Amino acid sequence: MNNKFFPSNFLFIMIMITGTMLSLSSSHWLTMWVGLELNLMGFLPLMNIKGKMLEAEASMKYFIIQSMSSSVLIISSVMMYNLSLTWHSMFNNNMITLMMIMSLIMKLGGAPMHFWLPSITKQMSWSILFMMLTWQKIAPLFMTSMMNSNQNVIMVISVMSTIMGGIMAINQTNIQLIMTYSSVSHLGWMLSTISINSSLSLIYFINYVLISMPLMNMLSMSLGNHLFMLTRKNKSHQIITVSLMLSLGGLPPLLGFMSKLIILITLIQMKMIMLTLLLFMGTLISLYFYLNMSLMLMIKSYKTLNNKKPMKMYNLVIIFNLMSSLIIYPMIMMV
Repeated sequence: MNNKFFPSNFLFIMIMITGTMLSLSSSHWLTMWVGLELNLMGFLPLMNIKGKMLEAEASMKYFIIQSMSSSVLIISSVMMYNLSLTWHSMFNNNMITLMMIMSLIMKLGGAPMHFWLPSITKQMSWSILFMMLTWQKIAPLFMTSMMNSNQNVIMVISVMSTIMGGIMAINQTNIQLIMTYSSVSHLGWMLSTISINSSLSLIYFINYVLISMPLMNMLSMSLGNHLFMLTRKNKSHQIITVSLMLSLGGLPPLLGFMSKLIILITLIQMKMIMLTLLLFMGTLISLYFYLNMSLMLMIKSYKTLNNKKPMKMYNLVIIFNLMSSLIIYPMIMMV
């Protein structure tokens, strides 16, 4: 598959989308599992889109990890069926629920099961990386939201993901690895409210996609994947890239801050003060490397003043990101 526009790629994308939709439209655990496997079979060929040896190695690692977590998921589903004689969400055994949660967290790449993610993502193209960090998380997140027991475990995992994602990105020089650990950190915020109010996690996920889509596209225009390349001449739009980075870090009054604010308000209303403080601490750690990348683009780059007009396809997303304090905050107050 050396050709980037190989005709069968469309087929693989459709298989991947069908698998995710099958998981989302079902309340039956066996059908959800089938959907996850379909999604995996569609995504694996797309990982080998350039036909390089490193991509083949990454796809094999991804296949092994996903197969392992799927095996644990189907075994725990069968055990649940033996106990309750139903394939639907009847969680009356904490051990089985814990097995299911851990298998889904491994699929999502959340801490402490996130160690497979960086070794795979640093060998990918930016488009496939974006799909892995966004689309591939939809079905497992939906399945996690159906868990109605062991909520304390999910809370602990969310805190670990936020803090570990921030700490492990600090000394990284590879931009793709920084975006990967950033995704682990954001996953913690999504998991924090997934069992309380899953619609808030959906809002946070949509905002994450809206910010990371133009940002990853602009970062892919730079000369290489290493951090010092941001100081060289590149085709990206510095001011807009900086605003998107700071938005991803959660700096007010940008869109990333607004999505975090909604979750913070909800957690404080639920009297979860310690969880709120720990999530906030993890975000402060991750804000360090976002500011570092922003400084590289703004101060160290000698092409800062030559700021081109943004691409038309992202104009609406960028305006929404910058003006979110005027659009979203009044909506939050009204609700």
